[in-house]
Amino acid sequence: MLAFFHEAAYMGSDSAESMDFCASRSRIWRNGAGLVAERQHIIIHAGFHRCASTAVQDLLRARRPVIEASGTALLLREDLEGWLAGRQLRLLYRHKAGSLPSAVRFALAKSMLRRTGAARVLISEENLIGMMPGVAETRFYPHFRAFLKAVKLLSQDFDISLRFITRRPDRFLESAYAFRVVRGLRMPFPAFLEAVGQDAADWSRLAAEVEAAGLLGLTRFACLEAWGQENPGAAALAFLGHADAADGDLKFSGNRRRTADELQAVVGEGVEVGFTDAGRQAFLNRHADAMKAFLVSPMVDAAADPWGL
Repeated sequence: MLAFFHEAAYMGSDSAESMDFCASRSRIWRNGAGLVAERQHIIIHAGFHRCASTAVQDLLRARRPVIEASGTALLLREDLEGWLAGRQLRLLYRHKAGSLPSAVRFALAKSMLRRTGAARVLISEENLIGMMPGVAETRFYPHFRAFLKAVKLLSQDFDISLRFITRRPDRFLESAYAFRVVRGLRMPFPAFLEAVGQDAADWSRLAAEVEAAGLLGLTRFACLEAWGQENPGAAALAFLGHADAADGDLKFSGNRRRTADELQAVVGEGVEVGFTDAGRQAFLNRHADAMKAFLVSPMVDAAADPWGL
């Protein structure tokens, strides 16, 4: 806590002696004497988990020289973790109005963004909205509303573009389950689904919260399936405002997907590790109206029916 407030005082200093920096193991931006004069444009890719976040971040990392040459500061997880102010930015989903720690955290995050010295900042980190469902929380992104309130406050000082990538809900839940199994989860898939809730992965509810927060005009949702197989990397870069970095060979692959047989070998023979055919159809039928409502939202960039509804 002492270090937290010490950095608050440090980041608020404009003295030439206090060289401000946002650092990671490999990246340092320095702006020794002051703040960016113009209003910065902050592009925030805030997830969701299991929706190609690793693939997007690997692509951004590979294209970093091109992106930074355009005048954009790129902030990935390793950049944010490298400095206390960056770690505070990752905790904006804990924002509470009237809370002193939240106010200090918010001031640190704003100061860090300004002191990148860049007219545009691109942030990609899915944990900005909290942990993946089924990890620390069983509910489906319970801190999403608090994160949106923090972004709304940021929009008073910066031009914000908020970006989310989604996928068909049944595939999202199966992927989240597989990810947890590899990391120690041993419950059957139906029990996992019950724990996170039958209404988990209802993107329409989250889109409604974006609209309620007054961020409709600043926010875009993409559907992973709409990017297709031919050149999804180019689609990802364009979605994040960097179509100019889409030249050359664009590798677009993230964490390896575990097969049903591999999952079965971990949790035990006969244990369900995903939807049955009948269970999947029942789930899709239950959520069909919500999925269709989401796809026609003015915030969603997708083909007419990327989810085969």
